[in-house]
Amino acid sequence: MLACQCAQKFTALRAAAGETQRQAAIRLQMTESTISRLERGDHVPSLTTLHRIAQAYGCRLEIVFHEHEHQHADGTRHSHPHGHDDPDHQHDHEAGT
Repeated sequence: MLACQCAQKFTALRAAAGETQRQAAIRLQMTESTISRLERGDHVPSLTTLHRIAQAYGCRLEIVFHEHEHQHADGTRHSHPHGHDDPDHQHDHEAGT
């Protein structure tokens, strides 16, 4: 999912700049095959690569963690971080609530 999101954003930035993959490769000092792999979402780029892309296209790199919400069998909703580190949340799942 993360690789796909990065791929979509990078492709949009390159398209908005009116660049070909070759031109983006020159701008970012990468190979065309690397640019192609980034746009296909074949792998998650490193933070260094993401930072380089953001700088090259005049963007700010931002990392945001969102809470996850799910619905219990009884219809109640519960929001929590993805880590499930909340001991009460673990207990709820073990108890089947």
